[in-house]
Amino acid sequence: MRLTIFLLVVTFFQIKAEVYSQTVTVKANNASLTEVIAQIRKQTKYDFLYNNATIKNAKPITVNAKDQDLKKVLDQCFADQPFEYTIKSHTVLITPRPQMPVQNNKIIQKLNITGVVKDSITSETLIGVSVGVEGTNLGTVTDLNGVFHIEVPDASSVLTFSYIGYQTQKVPVNGRANIEVKLVKTDNKLDEVVVVGYGTRAKGAITGAISTVKSDVFENRPVNNSIEALQGAIPGLTITKASGQPGSSTYGFQVRGYSSINGNAPLVLIDGVPGNIGILSTINTNDIAEVTVLKDAAAAIYGARAADGVILVTTKRGGSKTGAPEVTYTGNFGVKTPTYLRQMQNTLQYAEFMDEGLRNVGINGFPQEVFDKIKANAAPDLDQGWNYGVTNYPGFYGYTDWNKVIYKNSTQQLHNIAVSGGGNNSNYLVSVGYNRDNGIVKFGDNKSDRYNIRLNYDFHLSDKISVQTRTNFDNLANVNPTLLGSALTNVTRQFPYQPVYNPLGEFYGYQGYEGPAQYLEQGGTSKDNLSRFATNVKIDYHVLPGLTLTGQTAFRFDYDNYSATNPTITRYNYAGGIQDIRNNPNSAYYSNNKLLNKLYQVYFDYNKGFGQDHKINLTGGASLEQTRNEGQSITGYNFVSNDIFTLNLADRTKAAYANFSGLINNQALGSYFGRLSYSYKNKYILDLTARADGSSKFAPEKRWSAVFPSAAFAYNLSEENFIKSMHTFDLLKLRVSYGKMGNQEIGNLGLYDYIPLISIGGTYPLGSPNAGLPGASASPASSNRTWETIENKNIGIDVSVLRSRLNFSFDYFNKTNNDMLVNIAVPATYGATPPSTNQGKLVTKGFETSVTWKDQVNDFRYSISLQLSDSKNNLVELKNTDSYGEGLVKTRQGYPIYSYFGYVYDGIIKTQEQLDAYKQLQGVPSRISLGDVMYKDVDGDGKLTAFGDKTKGLSGDMVYLGNLTPRYTFSSNINLGYKQFDLSVFLQGVGKRDVIYEGNISRPNTFYWPTLAYYYGKTWTPERPDAQYPRYLPGGLGYDDVAGYDYRASSLTLQNVAYLRFKVITLGYNLPVNIAKAIKMKSARIYLSGQDLFTISKGTLGGNFDPEDGYRNEGTYPFNKVYSLGLNVKF
Repeated sequence: MRLTIFLLVVTFFQIKAEVYSQTVTVKANNASLTEVIAQIRKQTKYDFLYNNATIKNAKPITVNAKDQDLKKVLDQCFADQPFEYTIKSHTVLITPRPQMPVQNNKIIQKLNITGVVKDSITSETLIGVSVGVEGTNLGTVTDLNGVFHIEVPDASSVLTFSYIGYQTQKVPVNGRANIEVKLVKTDNKLDEVVVVGYGTRAKGAITGAISTVKSDVFENRPVNNSIEALQGAIPGLTITKASGQPGSSTYGFQVRGYSSINGNAPLVLIDGVPGNIGILSTINTNDIAEVTVLKDAAAAIYGARAADGVILVTTKRGGSKTGAPEVTYTGNFGVKTPTYLRQMQNTLQYAEFMDEGLRNVGINGFPQEVFDKIKANAAPDLDQGWNYGVTNYPGFYGYTDWNKVIYKNSTQQLHNIAVSGGGNNSNYLVSVGYNRDNGIVKFGDNKSDRYNIRLNYDFHLSDKISVQTRTNFDNLANVNPTLLGSALTNVTRQFPYQPVYNPLGEFYGYQGYEGPAQYLEQGGTSKDNLSRFATNVKIDYHVLPGLTLTGQTAFRFDYDNYSATNPTITRYNYAGGIQDIRNNPNSAYYSNNKLLNKLYQVYFDYNKGFGQDHKINLTGGASLEQTRNEGQSITGYNFVSNDIFTLNLADRTKAAYANFSGLINNQALGSYFGRLSYSYKNKYILDLTARADGSSKFAPEKRWSAVFPSAAFAYNLSEENFIKSMHTFDLLKLRVSYGKMGNQEIGNLGLYDYIPLISIGGTYPLGSPNAGLPGASASPASSNRTWETIENKNIGIDVSVLRSRLNFSFDYFNKTNNDMLVNIAVPATYGATPPSTNQGKLVTKGFETSVTWKDQVNDFRYSISLQLSDSKNNLVELKNTDSYGEGLVKTRQGYPIYSYFGYVYDGIIKTQEQLDAYKQLQGVPSRISLGDVMYKDVDGDGKLTAFGDKTKGLSGDMVYLGNLTPRYTFSSNINLGYKQFDLSVFLQGVGKRDVIYEGNISRPNTFYWPTLAYYYGKTWTPERPDAQYPRYLPGGLGYDDVAGYDYRASSLTLQNVAYLRFKVITLGYNLPVNIAKAIKMKSARIYLSGQDLFTISKGTLGGNFDPEDGYRNEGTYPFNKVYSLGLNVKF
C-alpha cells in the first residue's frame, strides 16, 4: 500500500513537469538505427513502422541530444540516410527515398501507376505499405486511404509490396496503369505478443506451455458466454457443460486434468485482476481481445492459486488514430431446440412391456381388450390405475407425449454496440451489450437477461507516464420456476396414459404423482439477480530507458439478490375433487450476498540488452488482495395469499415459522513475486520465477510457509546456422520446465478452519434425565495444515515450416501433489470430526498436441487445425481413507478420481443347465431364473462378493470398470474463404468417457415407473433368447432383488460416451468495401450459424442422453442446438 501511495505521489509531480512533452534524450555513438529507435520508443511511446529490408543499409548514427524536440532528433538521425520518415498519428513511418532512375542511351517508356492495397480477407485499405520497383531504388508508400502513386521505368516492371505482418508480394505491371493488390497476413508466430504473468512476451521467447486464442475465435462462435466459446479452443483445457438452463454457470473446468481431490478450478484474471470461473460467464464476449492459458511452470508466478493453471483475459482497447470514432454493432438472433430428450415408451409400448413383465413372473398378462382400447384411444375410466392380475387392468387408454407437453422451441438474442476512438495521447472503448436467453419449458417463467457496460480508457499523461483504466458493470438476471428441477425429473415419471388436465381443465394429479406442468406453472418463481461493478486503474511510470514501474489498484463489488416463492398447490382428481394440497403451508425464501474484493499491487519491469547477443528481463513486485463477504437469508411461512409474498404478510405468531441466518467473513492474500529472464542470441532462453504467498486461511505460523519457484529453459534450434542452412524450419524450439504451484482453494477448508470448534447445548448419554453438557470438542484443528503444493514438470517442442504455414506443437506433462489434504481415519470412539492433513498424494500425467495449416491460393484461403490432449491421474496415497463401493467412487487409493467399480458381465442365462450351475454361487438371488444376468466369480471363491474378505486375503469380484473423466479430448477448426464468402466448421469431441447412467430411467426394472422406449424389444423373453438386456421384472411383485441384481454396476451397464460433435458451423458474407462505403459503412458481415447441430455417439442409450451431460440422470435441463442469424457492422 505504501508503494502504491509513493507511486501516485511521483506520478503527480511528473504530471506537472512533463504533460504532453515530446522531447527526448538520445545518446548514441556509431549505434545502429534500431538501437536509436528503441531509445525513442521507450521515451515517447511512438510506434515505428518500417520494413527490415528498407533499413538494411542504414548508416551508423552518432547523436548526443538532451531534452531536444523529437523532430529535431529524428532529422539528425535520418540525415544522409537512404530513406526518410514521416509522422502520422503517433506513428513514425520509415520509407525509401525516391530516386530518379539512371538514364542510358535507350529510349525509356515510363509509366505512371496508381493503385490501392487492401487486406485480402477484410478488404480494408492498408496504410504505409512499402511499394517498390524490383531492380531499382524507386519506391513509395500507400497513403491514409491505402492508395499509392509511382512511376515505373517501363510496362514490364515488377512491383514489390511489403508490410509488417503481411507476406511480401510481387506484382507484374504488364502495362497496367491501375492496380489493386490484396496482401495476405503472415502467420509468423514468433512476432506475436503473448500476455504472461505481469507483462508480455514475444511468442518466440516463450519457454513454457502457453496457449492463446484471439477475439476472432469468439466472433465465429455466437454463444451465450465466453466459457462456451473457449470449449475445445485450447489444448489441455477441458470444459464440460452441466446444464442447458438459461443463465447457468455450471461447467466442469480443468486445465490438464486433476491436481487434487479438492478444488480444481483455474485462477482467472481479467486485465490482471484475479477472479473466479464465474466471472467468465458474465463478461461480455465481445469485449475480449484475447485469452491466454498458462499451463505449466509459467503459472508459478501466481503461486498459491496456480496449481490448476491460470487464465488471463485481456479486454479490447480503443483505437489509436485521430479522426471520427468507429462504431461497431454486433447482433445475433437464434432459434434453439433440445439436442436430446428422454424418449419414453408410449401407452401401447408400455402396456406391452408391462404385459411382458407380468408373464416373466408367472402372472397372466392383460386381456386383449386393453390393447384394443389403447389402439382406439378410448376414453378413460375415473382414476383406475395399473392393477396386476387377470381381471384388473389399466383404466386409461390415451397417450400423452410429456416431452411435447413440457418442452418447446425457444429463442435467444445478443446485441452489442461498441464505440472506439482516440487521439495522439489517448484511446477509448465504450461497449454496451445485451443478451436474452429464453428457456425451452412451456410453463412458468424461464429466462435469463444479461447486461454489460464497459469503459476502457488509456491515456498518456506525459512521455513517461501512461494510465490504463478498465471499468465495467455487469448484471445477470435469471428467472425460473421454483420447482424446475423436480418438474424436469417428473417429466420422465409421468405415465404415458396420464392426462395433463381433468375434464374441468384443472391440472390433474394422478394417484399422488406430481404433474410437471402444474409444478412449473403453479409452484412459484425463483429470481436470482447478480450485479457486478469493477474498476481497475494501472499506472506505468517509465523511470529510465528499459525500466518501468507499475502500480495497480482494483475494486470489485458483487451484489447477489435471490428469492424463491413456494405457493400452495391444489391437485385435483379426474372428477374435479381435491386430491391433496402440496407446499402447505406456503413459504418464501429471500437472501442477499455482498462481496467486496480489493487489490493493490506494485511491480517493476526492466529490460536491458548487452550488445547484440544478450538480453535480460527482470520483473518483481508485491500485491495484497482483500475480500469481505456478507450475507443473510430469511424464510417466511404461511403467507395470507399465494399472490403476495412480502414478509410482513407471513405468519409471525410462531417462532418456528421464521428462519434467519447470516454470515460475515474476511480473507486476505499477500504476495511477493519475481521473475528473471535471460536470452542469448534468441537461441538460449532461461526463465526463473519465484513467489511467496501468505494466506489468512491458515494458522498464523503456516501462512507464509510456502515459496513457489519455477525454472524454464528453451533452446531455439532454428537460430543455429546448421539448421538455417537446411532452409526448412521457420521455428524449431525445445522447451523444458519445472515448477511448484499451490492450491489454497480447497473445498474442505473453511476460512477459519485452523480454529477448533466447540459444540454446546448437548447432553451426557448416561443418566435419567440426561445431564446437560456445557461443551464438547466438535472439530479439532491442525496447526500444521497448510496449502497443497503441486510439482509441475513439462517438456515440449514447437515446429514451424513452409513459411509458417504448417505449425506443430507437442507437450508432455507430469503433475504431482505430495501435500494433498485428506481426512485421516480415526476410531469411532474419537467422538469428533478429525481435521484434514497434508498426507495425500496424487499424480497426473498427460500430453497435448496441436497441428495447424494455413494458406491462400489466389482468392481462395483456407486453414485447418487439429488439437488433441489427454491426462490420467492416480491416487497414490490416501492414508487409510479409501472409499469402497459399487458404482461411481470419487477416491480409492491406486485408482483415478471418479472411478467406476462393478462386476464383470458374463452373459444372460439362456438354458436350465446354465441356471443350475450359476445357482451354485453364493450371493445370487434365490429367485434368479432364465433371462437373468450372470457375473463372473473373479476371485474363484464360489461366492459373488463385493470387495471380498481382506482378513482371508480375498479380493472380491468387483473390479475397476472405467473412469468418468473425459479422455482424449480433441477439436478441429476448418476455415474456408473465397472472396467475400467464408465458412468455418468447428468440431469437438471426446475419445473416451465411461458412464453408468443413474436414476429411475437408467434401467427398466425400477418399481413400475415408465421406461425408456430404447429398451422396448431389447429385453430377454423366450422368444428373444439373444436379447441385449435381461428380462423385464416389474417392481412390487417380490422380484425387486432380482431386478436390482440384473442391473448392478457392471460391464453391461457401463457406457462409453465418446462423441464427435459439430459444435459450430458458420457461413458468412462480407459486403464489398466499395458497397459498404456507398451506404456509409466501413464494413459489414452477415452470417448464418448453427451450434451443436450434429453429434455422433454410441453410448447415449439410443440418443436419450447428451454425451456432454455430466449428471447422468433424468433431471438435467436439456442442452440445445441453436440456429442463428448474425450481423456485424462498422461505421
